[in-house]
Amino acid sequence: MLKTSRLKTLMACTLILGAASPVTAQVGPGLGRTDTVSSYRTENYANVCTRNSNGRLSLRTGPGQQYKKVKEIANGNVVGLVGGQYSSDGFYWWKVLHNGNQGWVRADFVCGDPQ
Repeated sequence: MLKTSRLKTLMACTLILGAASPVTAQVGPGLGRTDTVSSYRTENYANVCTRNSNGRLSLRTGPGQQYKKVKEIANGNVVGLVGGQYSSDGFYWWKVLHNGNQGWVRADFVCGDPQ
């Protein structure tokens, strides 16, 4: 009986500590959430930068992964930065233009100025 009680206490403590631990999502190599269009460059252009040379970034209808994918943009392609905002997923998303398509991409997969 005592062993069962200790086991239950141990399991409860483990669950509480696990729930209190912060969860981190994998972050891309790009600008991230701290840079803004105005602090970046007046031309407002940037490159798609994924973790590998053959990577592709999803262009979505809204700022979040729950929005429909419009198309994929290959690593290294230039996008025009229109604006941006935080999403409920905790990430900053850029509203961009690419080859006549407008949509949203996660900011941490947008890098350096091509100019």
